[in-house]
Amino acid sequence: MFWVNNLRVIAIFAVVLLHVAAPFVVSNIHGSYDWWAGNIYDSITRWSVPVFVMISGYLLLNKDEDNIVFFKKRFNRVIKPLLFWSLLFSLWVLLKGEMKGLDSKELIISIIKDFLLGKPYYHLWFIFMIPFLYIITPYLKKIINNSSKKEFLFLMLFCFVLSMLNQVFDFFGNHSLVLFSNGFLPFIGYYLLGGYIGKYKPEANVLICLTVLIASILITISGSYYLSYDYFYSYLSFNTVIASIAAFFIIMKCFKFDIKLKELSDCSFGIYLIHPIVIDFFSLALKHKLLNVMNIYLFIPLTSCIVFFISYLLIKTMRKMTFVTKHSLT
Repeated sequence: MFWVNNLRVIAIFAVVLLHVAAPFVVSNIHGSYDWWAGNIYDSITRWSVPVFVMISGYLLLNKDEDNIVFFKKRFNRVIKPLLFWSLLFSLWVLLKGEMKGLDSKELIISIIKDFLLGKPYYHLWFIFMIPFLYIITPYLKKIINNSSKKEFLFLMLFCFVLSMLNQVFDFFGNHSLVLFSNGFLPFIGYYLLGGYIGKYKPEANVLICLTVLIASILITISGSYYLSYDYFYSYLSFNTVIASIAAFFIIMKCFKFDIKLKELSDCSFGIYLIHPIVIDFFSLALKHKLLNVMNIYLFIPLTSCIVFFISYLLIKTMRKMTFVTKHSLT
């Protein structure tokens, strides 16, 4: 399926773009010129991570595979990289803290806390979350195989509604700490949706999906300005859920052909893991110099392309190492 490779590459570039843009939202005055640039690019790319969960559901929930073989493959592809990259980024946090003159004891406590929360670095929550979806996959497959289409649809919608309501409650209530082992629960809806699309192949009008995607992005942009990006940037906000579904169908329908992205697709997981370090080094070396001579609306996509390309070259070089996954998550 060529569209899967194409979707992975488009989505991983969107992740890089999101992470390049995000600092301009949190570090600038709300409503300032730089804030708006960060907000627009961030809002455009919020669908990227949920789409990866949907791809996993599409490929895995309908796959006839022995459970032992299934878990062995996923262990090699996820657990080993999780341990290596968690250690690497913990050391990176420690090094950056030392460079800033922060107290070593407080740094270590903070690193341990972040590890228990499943985010040794801001992007690693994903590889702490995805193994738990894999653990429940055999049980979800049994439920799906013994359910009618309507029952499957109800289960998926039920999971989505609970997760979306929880996100609303979390926004208006107190933000509670969640142990890393529970982070997968809100994403079951996306996972099941991928499986539903893979099993029943529902038709979708591309023009309608494009209209819905644009509308959802505009809601994210405006909602983040007039209310708060804390909710509208969430992967379980109603606008992001709708945008993610629309983006999935658009790329699945419009990028069915082979555009020679197989190698990039195989490196997508590695690019996801390493790109924050590349962003950090790029920011230290060139960010302020480039912003002095370049408009921020050009800086963000240009930096994203550079970070993406460097990350790809690094992962391509490292692919033979046992701790770097050579393939995609699925």
